[in-house]
Amino acid sequence: MKLEGKVAIVTGSSRGIGYEIAKLYLKEGAKVVVCGSSDVTAQKAVTNLQKELNINDEAILGTGIDLKDNASIKMVITKTIERFGKIDVLVNNAGITSSESILESTDESFQNMFEINFFSCVRLIREVIPYMKKSGGSIINTSSMVGIYASPYQAAYSSSKFAVNGLTKACAKELGQYNIRVNAVAPGVVGTDMVTKNVTEEMKQLLVNSTPLRRMANPSDLAGIYLYLASDESSFTTGAIIQVDGGLVM
Repeated sequence: MKLEGKVAIVTGSSRGIGYEIAKLYLKEGAKVVVCGSSDVTAQKAVTNLQKELNINDEAILGTGIDLKDNASIKMVITKTIERFGKIDVLVNNAGITSSESILESTDESFQNMFEINFFSCVRLIREVIPYMKKSGGSIINTSSMVGIYASPYQAAYSSSKFAVNGLTKACAKELGQYNIRVNAVAPGVVGTDMVTKNVTEEMKQLLVNSTPLRRMANPSDLAGIYLYLASDESSFTTGAIIQVDGGLVM
C-alpha cells in the first residue's frame, strides 16, 4: 500500500473530488481525517466510506470545519494529533465558485471567494508546518484550469486560483528545507455538484467539445494524482501545478 502509516487531512471530502481522494487514501493504507462543512456532513461521508470499504473507526475521523475561522482550523489539527499522533499529508481541496460579470461583482463576493479558496489554504498550511517539520510531509492544494488561463465571468474564482498557484510555489521554495513538498492539482471540467450548479449546459458542452478527450472528468479520475503527490513516489516533486484537464489547456 502506497500510504501505509501516513495520516492525511482532506478538506472538502464529504463529497465530490475530496470524497474520492479520501476513499483512495484509505484503500492505500492511510488514516484519513474527513472534513466537511459540518459534523453532520462529515459523519455521513465517514459512514458511507466505512460501508464502501468495510473499515472500522480506527482508520477514519470525521469533523466539521469552518475554513474562515482560525479556532475551528486549530481544533481540527488538535483532533488529528490527539487521534493519530501526526500529520503527513494535507489536501486543501475545499472550495467554492461563482459566475458573474466583473461589473456585477462586489468587494464582498471577492472577499468570500478568497476566504474559502485561498486564505483557508494559508491557515491550514501554517498550522500543519510545525508537525510536518519533524519528519517531512506533503501539502496538496486544489487549483483549477482557470488558475492557469483565467475565464470570463469568473474573475473572483480565477483570481483566487491564481493566488493558490502562487502560494504553492512560494511555500514549496520555503518549506523544501524541511522535506515538506507543496504541489497543486489543476482540474479541468469535473462532474461535481459545484459544476452542476454553476455551469450552464451550453458552457459544459462547449468545454467538453474543446477537450481532446471529449468528456468531463469523473471525481474519481482526479484521485490518482493526489495519491501520487501524497506518496513517497513523488519524493522529488515540489512546486508543481499539475493539470488534469483532459488536455483542455495546452
